[in-house]
Amino acid sequence: MLDTIRVKYPISPDPEQLKHWTHKTTTTETGMRESYIYNPILNNDNVMVRYTYFPLGYDNKPLLTFELSLPKLIYGNNYQMLLSIPTAIKAGNKVLAEVPYAPILDLAEGVLIRLDMCYNHQVGDAVDDYIRAFGNLDYPRRRTKYHRGEGVEFKAIHITTKFYNKQKETGLKEAAGILRQETTILSSKEVQKMLDQKKPTLLHITREFINSYLNNDLEKLTLLNNSIATHDTALKTLCDAHGGDAGIFYYGLLCARTIKSKVSICNDSHMHPRSLDRKLQKIVEPGIALTLTDREEPLSPLQVQL
Repeated sequence: MLDTIRVKYPISPDPEQLKHWTHKTTTTETGMRESYIYNPILNNDNVMVRYTYFPLGYDNKPLLTFELSLPKLIYGNNYQMLLSIPTAIKAGNKVLAEVPYAPILDLAEGVLIRLDMCYNHQVGDAVDDYIRAFGNLDYPRRRTKYHRGEGVEFKAIHITTKFYNKQKETGLKEAAGILRQETTILSSKEVQKMLDQKKPTLLHITREFINSYLNNDLEKLTLLNNSIATHDTALKTLCDAHGGDAGIFYYGLLCARTIKSKVSICNDSHMHPRSLDRKLQKIVEPGIALTLTDREEPLSPLQVQL
């Protein structure tokens, strides 16, 4: 449900604690900036937490930021999904209270400035097949970046949605069969906008909200409740839905879309982008995504169900 978070607090560590932090100064456009860094390792050298303290933050007041993976802090790994945010806060606070040379923080009070929302799709041995198929997809106003054999990212300036093989990422056999869907929001303003809160905290996040947000990502990628067809099933589905001649046309368009961008198709066909979008929607209407798989059978539809 949640993975990495970054929160901020308007507080200062005490001078004795700061003796154990790394002091840094950097040059900015407005002059020298002073900071202190502290990255202790917890849970048998498995979990790193990152504290950064600015004696003078952007508003010329003390600012402490804190970043960690919530499931790693609680479970010692980040492939298990959190099921309750209040429970995670309580368990996380208990661990953090034992961190040496750090102020005691309440995770419920930190203002969110980064947020990772995630979901584990259990797809068995088809994880890499999904990832290959996703490399052909578009997310509106984002750039698609396919990392062969690793995952797919749909990147904007401050928000990235990605899908990847969790077992390959963690190296743990317990994560086998997990297709991880993850959306990262890196801008505090985007987090404020997303949660409609001036000072958003973990307590403003609900399972229902994450469920809706991640399903909206799937919908924009044409993946929500739509299967990823094979060449044979795509042709049959489109002909059944639109008739033989139209079905063959839409099948050809689907095949073209898997090897060409929308811009290239418009340029080659002299088609207006809005006209192309309407035709692509005709492919989605019968329940198939705008991509294909080389497996013998279609890939099952995806849906986030927290």
